[in-house]
Amino acid sequence: MNTKISKTWSQYEAGKEYKRRIGLYETVHKNERYYRGDQWQATGEELPRPVFNIIRRITDYLICTVASGRVNISYSDENLPFIRSEREADIVRNGVDVLSKNAAYRWERSKMDHMVYKFLTDAAISGDGVMYCYWDTDAESGQLFSGDIVTNLIDNTNIFPADVNRADIQSQEYIILSGRATVRALKREAEKHGASPDDIAKIFPDKEQHIGGGDISAYELDGDEEAKATYLIKFWREDGFVCFEKSTQECVIHRAKTACRLYPIAYFNWYPSRNCFHGTSPISGIIPNQNFINRAYAMLMKHMTDTAFSKVIYDKTRIPEWSNRVGEAIAAVGGGNMSDAISVVGTGQMQDGYTELIEKAASMTKELSGATDSALGNVVPTNTSAILALQESSRLPLEQIRSAFSRAIEDLANIWADMMCAYYPRERLVPHGPANSVSLSGVDFGRLSRALIKATVEVGAISHYSDSGTQAVLDKLLEEGRITTIQYLEHLPAGAFADRASLIEELRSEEYNDKGENNDE
Repeated sequence: MNTKISKTWSQYEAGKEYKRRIGLYETVHKNERYYRGDQWQATGEELPRPVFNIIRRITDYLICTVASGRVNISYSDENLPFIRSEREADIVRNGVDVLSKNAAYRWERSKMDHMVYKFLTDAAISGDGVMYCYWDTDAESGQLFSGDIVTNLIDNTNIFPADVNRADIQSQEYIILSGRATVRALKREAEKHGASPDDIAKIFPDKEQHIGGGDISAYELDGDEEAKATYLIKFWREDGFVCFEKSTQECVIHRAKTACRLYPIAYFNWYPSRNCFHGTSPISGIIPNQNFINRAYAMLMKHMTDTAFSKVIYDKTRIPEWSNRVGEAIAAVGGGNMSDAISVVGTGQMQDGYTELIEKAASMTKELSGATDSALGNVVPTNTSAILALQESSRLPLEQIRSAFSRAIEDLANIWADMMCAYYPRERLVPHGPANSVSLSGVDFGRLSRALIKATVEVGAISHYSDSGTQAVLDKLLEEGRITTIQYLEHLPAGAFADRASLIEELRSEEYNDKGENNDE
């Protein structure tokens, strides 16, 4: 076996041992089950199994709050003020401007808004969000040059750093990513990159399905065509440039030295853990509360089922058989007072405060997680200003997470720029602008690769009550006569009024006709 492959796999095995010791797989699987509502696996009690999934409600609120806002990426060259040649400074300035415009185009084209929600969902469930970029040589560009950057998500259980006590990706000696692919696809890729037939024959299926996050990763299709194998991608640096090797256990599929300086991985922890590469999920801390709420409701249901209806107790020596049929006579043997032979046991009484305790546990869990009623929108919007103030205060504890998320997006933007400088030739035009009017500009990537390009990300906050707040202000301005009806309709939030354009056009026509009649007079 190739010694370099052997070393890569030994490092991978060491990383797996570390993860096994801290229980990362078990934690991710458990959190994912609770998030999707599978919350009764650990109990053997004969109880009803209700699920009041406050975990998903809280987690979705946290994800949407952190993600809410438009992401704006811009680039700058930190060395630009020190460039003496004005012509060279203009070239760099133009290149940086095109990169900034292309970032907005790439964000839209790659559907990054959707990917951001999945990125944050991964981080909220597992504690870490991981984005991985690679160069797809087959991607069409509409020009003579093929290939482009592809951004994907990977599970945090599939990343293995050299230093497990440091969360900074770019300072690692090496990074290993693992994944699963069909043997057929891996053999085709190895053949494409010039592997020998003997090495290609060493790619065979294995049963290491546990490497993925979530229980479902353990289930794969059977059959020779669908059989899968584990592959590793190792990144390291030589002379400041990133090298990579993709291999199975006994075959190198592809090995290359690139012109990139950054590892193509953007990463962030939801809650950082001291001296640990992996972060902590917000779900882990509220699972005991979720268990209590589910179990308390289950016992309440069982109690109500068992004791909701009254029961009749009778003396069988005097009444041989009891019937609940309506209007049917019941025969008694012997005389005496019949009230002594029959007794009715009433319904069971619930301890005072039991249901209030369950409700209190649910409300306190949501409140301490930041998912208050005002933040979730479970209040009557009679005072928009007060709701906005409460909503803003409820978001303050999430600023640390929003900051970490913004830093991860900055890392991603820097990776995009680094890969474009490495893979885009000078003659290739860079697209930018909206989808309906894309423009192309030339960039001297040779000069940009020597510049100190840095990305800056601004994430604007969006209030859930911004539309109603805007409409309240417009209502007041219209009542005071400070704006016209047409101005009011033009500034209404999108979707607030159906066929708004037609109504505005009709009002303008009426206004024009009224002015014409006044002029005739």
